[in-house]
Amino acid sequence: MPSKLRFFPFGDEFDPGMGARALRPHEPLFDIDPERYLIEVALKTQQLGAAHADYFRGGADLMQAQWDVLELVLTDLSTHHPEHFRLDRHGDEWHWHNTLLGIDTRFHFGDAASLPYEPLDWAGRQVQEDLVLLASDSDATFVGGQLCFANGWDIGERVGHAYLRIHKHTPGVTMPSVHAGSRFLAALKPERTMWRMSWNFKLTDQMDLTTRHIPEHKADFERRAPTLTPEQAGAEIFVRIERQTFTRLPRSGGVLFGIHTYNSLLEVEAADPDRARRILRVVQGSPREVRDYKAITPMEGPMLSYLESRARLGGWQLVAGG
Repeated sequence: MPSKLRFFPFGDEFDPGMGARALRPHEPLFDIDPERYLIEVALKTQQLGAAHADYFRGGADLMQAQWDVLELVLTDLSTHHPEHFRLDRHGDEWHWHNTLLGIDTRFHFGDAASLPYEPLDWAGRQVQEDLVLLASDSDATFVGGQLCFANGWDIGERVGHAYLRIHKHTPGVTMPSVHAGSRFLAALKPERTMWRMSWNFKLTDQMDLTTRHIPEHKADFERRAPTLTPEQAGAEIFVRIERQTFTRLPRSGGVLFGIHTYNSLLEVEAADPDRARRILRVVQGSPREVRDYKAITPMEGPMLSYLESRARLGGWQLVAGG
């Protein structure tokens, strides 16, 4: 059976808040999932090669922030995963080794011409995270980045828009956390990365769910969801989570918004009765508008029935509705 999720965002009840906490010194900013690393960085390369403008927005105006991100990526990888990555610095002459991808690159820090791509674009091809840049202004305006695995949005449609405007369609019950998130971003200090988890459920494990793919996946969902049964739910529903990080960049003053997406079959997670119970309680405790917003409602019945059956295998005494 495939491995369970590396991070598990479900507690004992639905939490409408942001739930951010500080990243500890021993915790990596960029997570290397050994089962998926080569697959996902190859997929990024493929997407960027086929439709670069759909997945990357950079340019000279963002160059200082891009070098900030490159330094973060290379330093973090070489610190937390020295068996795979090494960074040698001699002033501004840097030498990068990525043994997983067979990359051995020498470049001059600050000179974009010494790299094959813009700094953030090059660094982003070596991590599984999406890397989004927010401005240093009070509105946390989206200004660029590399975004290959987004869930229902893309980098182009958000560039130039403020954080609060982007989240204006968020369910009312979670709007207080959206406003708290805006204040949180404004108060974020350098050298203190914060992180949080988000969750959703899909009928696909496709990583790239950016805007361009919405019509086909909406049609597939509308065809399959109404006929889903509890017996099928475990093998057809995927738990899709995001590990989101927020880091104030030292030179440019902007914020790096990192998003690492993970998928797991519901039956893999629910093989652990405690995990089945926790997912069940969080979904049952979610307000209707949240379940509608996350498109859970059309498959809610069979999914909850399946989770109840798995949770009972652990001897959990379940109460209807919670």
